[in-house]
Amino acid sequence: MRLTAGSVRFLNEEVRAPRRLPEVDSIEFLSEAGDLVELLMEEWEGSTLPCCGGNYYGWTLLSVSRNGWMSSPDGDEFICIAENQYAPCAIVLRRDGRVGVSWSGEYLDMFADFAEFMETVTLWSTMRGWTAMESAGLRFSDAVEVISRGRAHPVTGGSTTRWVRFDDAAVLEEPYLTGSSGRPPRIHVVVADTELPARSGFVESDPNAKFSTIGRGFPELPPRWV
Repeated sequence: MRLTAGSVRFLNEEVRAPRRLPEVDSIEFLSEAGDLVELLMEEWEGSTLPCCGGNYYGWTLLSVSRNGWMSSPDGDEFICIAENQYAPCAIVLRRDGRVGVSWSGEYLDMFADFAEFMETVTLWSTMRGWTAMESAGLRFSDAVEVISRGRAHPVTGGSTTRWVRFDDAAVLEEPYLTGSSGRPPRIHVVVADTELPARSGFVESDPNAKFSTIGRGFPELPPRWV
């Protein structure tokens, strides 16, 4: 699970750690769950990651649970590896390397692996100052089709949580953390041009869409994690 150059820059420049981490030009997280847990405990324990949007907005603390591995009612074996300052659920690693969340002992799938989780957190940091439109009334494919007009060379990523990014625009799709199958995934259209959502017809398609500026009013690191 090798991280992209953008994620390596993010880890070098924006992650806060209880001890100074060595600057690196390449990071590869181990794919075997047991080895990854050991790596997180030895090198990343207590580190905090800023995320400027989406499900993991705010700060996320990397901290492996000392309670060890647990099993869900459906037989998923997982371990808690992180917590977010606002989301009242644990971020967990499943035995097969996938990453999800757990509210009260269940496992809800979110990412193919830990690197995909990190790439999603990183993506938001690359779009500070852009305008974000959050909608539950758009389809991912429709939003990508509109945003891609006149743009080339997209960067794509993700699986359950997925995204398409251009130089000045991006579309992200993420399931709700509650895992409700009856709710459509949340779509984020993020653009450098503040007038693009209106020109593209997105506003008319969902009058209940929420708008924000990425990074504006970002919270301070919680005192309990300093």
